[in-house]
Amino acid sequence: MSLAAAAAAGLLLVLAAALVHRDATRIGVESGSPALWAGLVLGTGGAGATTALVVPDAPLPGVLVVVALGPLLYLLERDDSLHGDDDPDPTQLPSATADGSGATADGSASIDEADARPTAGEDPADGPSASPTSRDE
Repeated sequence: MSLAAAAAAGLLLVLAAALVHRDATRIGVESGSPALWAGLVLGTGGAGATTALVVPDAPLPGVLVVVALGPLLYLLERDDSLHGDDDPDPTQLPSATADGSGATADGSASIDEADARPTAGEDPADGPSASPTSRDE
C-alpha cells in the first residue's frame, strides 16, 4: 500500500469518527459518551487497516469484519437510543401512526389493505383494474 493510500485511509477513518461523534452528540446516545463511540470506530478501523498493512496475507473478509465492527455497534446503540427498549408491536408497521389511521410518517395516506390485494382472476402485475369489482359496489 502506498503512502498516499494510507493517508487517504487515515483521513477516512478520522472523518468517520468525527461524524459518529457529531451524531452521537446530536441524538444523545444512552450508553457511553460520544467520544467513546468515536474512539471505538477509530480503533476498529485502525485495527483493520493495521492488520491489512502488517499481515498482507490476511483474508479480506476478516479485515472487513474488524473494520465494520465499530460502526455496526454504534448503529445498534443509536437505534436503541432513538426507539427505546419497548417491545415492537407485531401488528403494526413502524411507519403507522398510534391511532391506527394508516397514515405514513410523512402524513400521506397509505394504501388500504383491501385495495392492495388482487381479486380472483386478476393478475397482480397488471396493476389496479379500471372496472369496479364486486367488493367496490
